[in-house]
Amino acid sequence: MECPPEMQQLMKVLYNLSGSETEILYFLCGNDARVSEIAEELEKDRSTVQRYLSKLQSSGLVRREARVEEGKKGRYFVYSVPDKERMKEKIAERMEEWKEEKFEVLEDI
Repeated sequence: MECPPEMQQLMKVLYNLSGSETEILYFLCGNDARVSEIAEELEKDRSTVQRYLSKLQSSGLVRREARVEEGKKGRYFVYSVPDKERMKEKIAERMEEWKEEKFEVLEDI
């Protein structure tokens, strides 16, 4: 499923996310995935996806969870949007903050 352009515009304004970063967020709204799975699905370089995921994590929109496969050593990370309703609330709160900031700019005119 392709990320709607309106969502890309919204996330650019509110969080300064690129179109590719928003695509990854949109993908994770319906899938928990490893970096390699995201890169393959969205046809992006793995290191680029990793960089985008770091930004999404720091914004609080995406969560990273360590997992261990049974019978194997080591761990791997899975990225997700664990609570879509909470994410929507967070975006709506950011929209209100953004609106208030812009009204303050208008007051200075």
